[in-house]
Amino acid sequence: MKNKFYLLIFLFAVSSCSTSDFEALNTDTKNPASVPGETLFTNATERFYQILNSASVNDNVFRLYAQYWAQTTYPDESQYNMVGRRNPDNWFTRLYRDVLKDLSESKKNIEAEVAVGAEGEVAKVNKLAIIEFNTIHAYATLVDLFGDVPYTEALDFNNPSPKYDDAKTIYLDLINRLDAAIAKMDVSGAGISSKQDLIYQGDVSLWKKAANSLKLRLAMRMADVDPAKASSMAISAVQGGLISSNAENLSLDYIVTPPFTNPVYEDLVLSGRTDFVGSNTLIDKMNALADGRRSQYFDSNLGDGVYVGGVYGSANTYNQGSHMGAKLNSPDNPGIVLSYAEVEFLLAEAVERGIAVGGSAESHYNAGIKASFEEWGASGADAYLANPKVAYATADGNWKQKIGIQKWFALFNNGLEGWTAWRLLDFQGFNVPEGLEYKDIPVRFIYSIGEATLNGASVKAAAAAIGGDSAETKLFFDKY
Repeated sequence: MKNKFYLLIFLFAVSSCSTSDFEALNTDTKNPASVPGETLFTNATERFYQILNSASVNDNVFRLYAQYWAQTTYPDESQYNMVGRRNPDNWFTRLYRDVLKDLSESKKNIEAEVAVGAEGEVAKVNKLAIIEFNTIHAYATLVDLFGDVPYTEALDFNNPSPKYDDAKTIYLDLINRLDAAIAKMDVSGAGISSKQDLIYQGDVSLWKKAANSLKLRLAMRMADVDPAKASSMAISAVQGGLISSNAENLSLDYIVTPPFTNPVYEDLVLSGRTDFVGSNTLIDKMNALADGRRSQYFDSNLGDGVYVGGVYGSANTYNQGSHMGAKLNSPDNPGIVLSYAEVEFLLAEAVERGIAVGGSAESHYNAGIKASFEEWGASGADAYLANPKVAYATADGNWKQKIGIQKWFALFNNGLEGWTAWRLLDFQGFNVPEGLEYKDIPVRFIYSIGEATLNGASVKAAAAAIGGDSAETKLFFDKY
């Protein structure tokens, strides 16, 4: 069990650590580096996981893009309006200003620390490797959203107009950096202190497993554009050790005490709003398979065993659709960003691509489904797998369809990865909002409006390089 007490400490550690005016905060001529490196790391990871887990349509629209949820009164986001709430701007600003800048300053301050003895030196190297992992994760997220983004010239206050680097080139560099970070993680030593490490409470061995699991995720991103690279990465990740249980999920454990409750609870319960119901895209498919996770994903507000999805892309009546379930409405529901279930589905995909990661596609597929049932506290996984419509040998479609649908089911509370699973595996089944066409379903964010104003030449060059600043422009890894 992860120790949740650390979040109470976090209240005092970072309550004054706003990065909205980062230079003013961190520049003190009488006391340089006035904010400890570990505190900056805490701030960065909390903000990163906050936006990854948020359900606010001002922040995280990906449960809608993945068609897990439908909207009631205002269906703009499920009709793919990215401009009204400036969602791309919010992600761009938060990841660069609130996450990457804090991680950069954290690295700088920890590098300046004087390690005491051999154990202190090992701990310092581990801290820097963990900071590097989170930096890589944040940059990879930016590429997954936009394509070409600022990288080699990013985070420089003296350069307000950084160039946008090629997405694939960034990915390849991130992969090299990830390899180096993994190699530096010494599981016998200490890392970020347990009170400042909101994710793994100082356990370097779990950070190393998470890093290898991210490497496996990136390998499958590369699979259609560089199969040889993807193969070597996946094999190396398996050899290095992956997340192998739900207890090891890459997640932030929230608590029941405000202000450190799960952002979904804040958006669905504390707000008192009734903006979302389950989507018919998801619920219809789960109903067809009598999926036991429905009782965990959704409430029984329509009657026991009755699950009805709102029409995706339309305005729905709140009380006529299935509401979100008790787990999602819990203040202390963990915010998972890379799960054991996802790892198993990535391994199933790797096997189907002919990569020697061990096991069969079926065994990893089954393990992914069981891991998802366990994660959500659902029963009946074995009976579910015995259903011919679910069993790997007899389920409909090719391997991309089989793995894709079940991976999508499992990623219900990780909208960004659920949407990306659809982008990469091209499984059939997404609905098209009225008045749109299938091609209108977004495959990327458009560039930030603010950036287009402040850094117009670079944004214009990036748009030309990727084939146009359109939500329909496929990213380099989205080949088919």
